[in-house]
Amino acid sequence: MIKRKLVKFAFASYIMLTLYFLWGWNAENTTRETSKEMSETIKIDELHLDTVSTTAPKKPPLILYWGKAWGINGPDEGSLMDGCTLTYNRSKISDAIAVVFHFTMINKNQIPWQHYRDKKQIFVWWCGEGPGYFGKDGLREFDGGFFNWTWTFKRSADVLRYYGSRKEALTFVKKGKRAIDDLWGVTRCSGTNGAIKRMEYYKALVTAGLSITTFGGCFPDVENIPKQYPMLFEPKWREHKFYLAFENAIHCRDYITEKFWDNALKNDMVPVVWGPTKDDVLSVAPLNSFIHTDDFDSPAKLAEYLQFLDKNDDEYRKYFRWREDETMTDKKMIRMTQERYPDLNIELTPKSLCARLLENKETKIIPSVTDEFITSETPECLS
Repeated sequence: MIKRKLVKFAFASYIMLTLYFLWGWNAENTTRETSKEMSETIKIDELHLDTVSTTAPKKPPLILYWGKAWGINGPDEGSLMDGCTLTYNRSKISDAIAVVFHFTMINKNQIPWQHYRDKKQIFVWWCGEGPGYFGKDGLREFDGGFFNWTWTFKRSADVLRYYGSRKEALTFVKKGKRAIDDLWGVTRCSGTNGAIKRMEYYKALVTAGLSITTFGGCFPDVENIPKQYPMLFEPKWREHKFYLAFENAIHCRDYITEKFWDNALKNDMVPVVWGPTKDDVLSVAPLNSFIHTDDFDSPAKLAEYLQFLDKNDDEYRKYFRWREDETMTDKKMIRMTQERYPDLNIELTPKSLCARLLENKETKIIPSVTDEFITSETPECLS
């Protein structure tokens, strides 16, 4: 009896041990499978992390304007220039790749500089006035290496800030004219030798019999034309055939302002140029788009030619052929100008300040803004 019980106990124990080992084996395999699945899940998650970027989008480079030109003129806060963002927020100076100073927004009392400045930042001197505006020593306060770049109308500047260009002008194609006289607006009648001389030339044209419609502060009792940018005249003004693009400076290098680009070309008038040299105008302007006073022996001869064009529409229309050619591009016009004037240094399509900054690899220092902007000019320009 006892022997039988022992046999039963042994058999039961064997069954229990078998069940225990089977359960243990299944549990171990289950754990291994679970671990394997977890490992594969982690690898899949890692794979997803590799394919989904967690990096924040790169912000556009920042250009800080240290105020607006004359305190009123400038781009809007947050506006874009190519791939750069513009700001007037001076607290962001440490984030800016460049700081732009219009000459009216900085003076000698701010130098030495008391604000943040990184050695890699580009400090830019910005000016749209002619050298004669300052006189021979008017910029001495900016000498000494404070600035890195100049941003002006001069083609010798580090960045060309032009008043206009062939490429822009080509977007304004107009046809048809009905007027018989010229248009001229001027607000600076004196102050520089250039301002005085251009008034003398204008009076000589009138004496020679040329009919000229005038506006601006230099002419009392005339209809006022509100200033705007760009200067787009009302239809009654745009019917004039010619615009006297007379600058307030004589032979100042590359000084060709809105009088030529906006007041004349964008308003469908032929610019009659006085002030810059003819070569300077040819280097940047659309081919056969203007009349230059240097081509005439006297104001009377110019008046005679303008009156001739007024009566001969086919001859007058020659100054618009560049605009009426639908296949005309900036590159094509540059090539045509180079073929016509092979010895002339033709200005190619200029790059923006942002584009120049993004390609820049070094930090230049300007020892003397005076030498860069004024000393290199002719006595005529500075008189």
